[in-house]
Amino acid sequence: MYPCFRRLEWCVSEDFYHDDPVEEISRTKVRSKLLTTAVVVFGSILFFQSTLAGNISLNSNRGIEFGQSVSQAVACSGATNLTLTPKSTFVNGSPGVHYLQSVTVSNIPASCYGDDFTINAFNDSSSTPLALFNTTSTDAIISNDNGTFSPGIRVTGMTVESGAGTFTATFTTPVAQSSSVAKLTIQSGLPFVYKVGDRGPGGGFIYYVDQSGFSCGATFTNTGSPNGGKCRYLEVAPSAWNGGSDPLKVWAVTAYQSTDVSAITNESFPYNSGLGVGLGYKNSLDIVAQNGSYNASNNDYAAGAARAYAGGSKSDWYLPSNAELNLLCQWARGVAPLVTANCTGGSLGSPTYGASSAGFTGDTWWSSSETSADYSIRIHFGVGGTTVYQKLQPQRVRPVRAF
Repeated sequence: MYPCFRRLEWCVSEDFYHDDPVEEISRTKVRSKLLTTAVVVFGSILFFQSTLAGNISLNSNRGIEFGQSVSQAVACSGATNLTLTPKSTFVNGSPGVHYLQSVTVSNIPASCYGDDFTINAFNDSSSTPLALFNTTSTDAIISNDNGTFSPGIRVTGMTVESGAGTFTATFTTPVAQSSSVAKLTIQSGLPFVYKVGDRGPGGGFIYYVDQSGFSCGATFTNTGSPNGGKCRYLEVAPSAWNGGSDPLKVWAVTAYQSTDVSAITNESFPYNSGLGVGLGYKNSLDIVAQNGSYNASNNDYAAGAARAYAGGSKSDWYLPSNAELNLLCQWARGVAPLVTANCTGGSLGSPTYGASSAGFTGDTWWSSSETSADYSIRIHFGVGGTTVYQKLQPQRVRPVRAF
């Protein structure tokens, strides 16, 4: 499934070349370039009646060398032209071949923040996009998290280098030959929409969705969101995240099992509120700041173990807050999510919402919420219900992440 793109209000019917500095490339110069670099492509512009938001013709009866920039506006950018710079790489052989290796997009305005981008390439004779990477992948989807760019949902075989108003998408194993590429298109559109039970970008399961957004991150606040954006999803790590069953961990190391984490606001019990959704990441950072560093061999407390997990190459896994753990318990038992209600009803391992694949058992799991210097909140998934427990008592751990 791909993003739903905004309809274009205009189409490109003639060539657009916006280079800085402007330079006409003569046929003689092009022929010379072909002999020396083999990165020139030929063809004629192909007119599409489509919803493409920006059509970039690389050539039209003229040679345009890969590496030169071309610019065009897309739906989200308004009057601001994005600048695209395609680059090729040479693969030695008999004969050697140049491939479209990467595309840099720059001059991205704030009006595009939150919109994902899709880049396609076409030859001069078909409206079917060319495969770019992974043998058959035609869509280079770049996720746009309020100006931080990364590979799109479920996209592998492509890396993205993010900068301020710019990104470079690089194909690990490029497929499209430079000589075949006559045109690039870039589209802007809303991000991929997950539903509960979907596999998440971190390899886990989406267990909570709030499309209106909730506050999240290291600078969690109840009235806003960090870094200019909001999270919409909670993802739980898969059952084998630790190489087996969920590990048993104490909440705090010995030295701090009777010490309050001053940066965490102690919660009255029971505490289930939308204000706690998204809070677990900040809680986990505060717990780690008190209890010490963590790594693959030093994760002997709950928040440290959760933060050490890096599934899906994500570094933002954490120990869920009580509210987030309560939602997770509801999902595991097949109960409709309700942040103001304790986890009751349903049955563990219910196939509803896809929870049966998560591997939860009739046991108790730690949250990152504490009630006092000695006690923190846990939830029993087997019977439902929230209780408090001493920090020195081992309970099970399952990381989550918000995005």
